[in-house]
Amino acid sequence: MDYSKVDPEVMKVYDVINKLIYRNSSLCVSFSEIRKELVLHPQALTNLLKRGRAVGLIAECKELGIGESGYTVLLNYVISLEYNIMNEIVKVSDKCIIMKHTVRSKLYNNSALPLRGVIVEVFGDLVLDKPLIYRGKGYYEINLTESIDKYYVFHLDSDVEIKPGETYTYEYEFYLKYFPPVDYFIVQPFNPVITFNAKTYLTRSGKRIIKSVKVEYPQNVIVREEEGKTYHEITIMKLSAILVKFWFHFAE
Repeated sequence: MDYSKVDPEVMKVYDVINKLIYRNSSLCVSFSEIRKELVLHPQALTNLLKRGRAVGLIAECKELGIGESGYTVLLNYVISLEYNIMNEIVKVSDKCIIMKHTVRSKLYNNSALPLRGVIVEVFGDLVLDKPLIYRGKGYYEINLTESIDKYYVFHLDSDVEIKPGETYTYEYEFYLKYFPPVDYFIVQPFNPVITFNAKTYLTRSGKRIIKSVKVEYPQNVIVREEEGKTYHEITIMKLSAILVKFWFHFAE
C-alpha cells in the first residue's frame, strides 16, 4: 500500500495507536485512550477508525481473535497473528541433547492479493531418523536427508489459497541435536508477526538439563520474559524482523 494516498487524518489515528501500543506494552488500545490522545469527538473518531479498517490499516482486536478488546494496527502484508513454539527435551546422551520443536502459525492475509501455500524452513543438526511432520490442510511426514549447509526448505499446501481477509493455521514439528555446553536454535518467520511466543522446557525426568536460555531479538519490540523452575518463556509483540536466536546453556 502507498501510505501517501491514505487520508492524513486516518494516518494520524494509525500513528497514535502504534505509539500507544509501545507505551502500554499491549497490542490493543482502547477507544478512550485513542480519543484522549487525539482530542476528537467520539463520532469523528469512530468514522476515522472505520475508514482505517476499510483500507486494512486498523483492526479490532476481537476480529483478529487476539483475546483483547480495543484496536490495533496492521501492516499491509500477509502476517502471522500468532507464532508459537514449544521446545522440549526428549533425549539426553553423553554426546548430545535431542529436542523436539513444535511450531504453530496462524496466518492472516491483510494484503490485496491471494496467497498460495506455506513455506517451512528449518536449520540445524536435524535428527534424520525422525520425519518432519506438517499439519495444515494436508498432513505430511517428510523424511529428511543429510544437508551440508543444515538448511531445509519445504513448500507445502501449495494448492491452498488464502484470500484477502482470510486466516490459515498450520503446525509442524522436527527434532534437533544440541551439543553442550552451549548451542543455539534459530527461528526465522517468513512474515511479520503480531504475537511471537516460545516456551522451552528445561528439565527431563525431573532433572535440570538446560541451565539457562538467552534470547537474541531485534530492538523496538515489546518483550515479556519469564523463567520458572522447569521452563523459560518469552513473548515478543510486533516482531517485524525475521530472526530470533535462542542460546541454550546446558547444565554440567
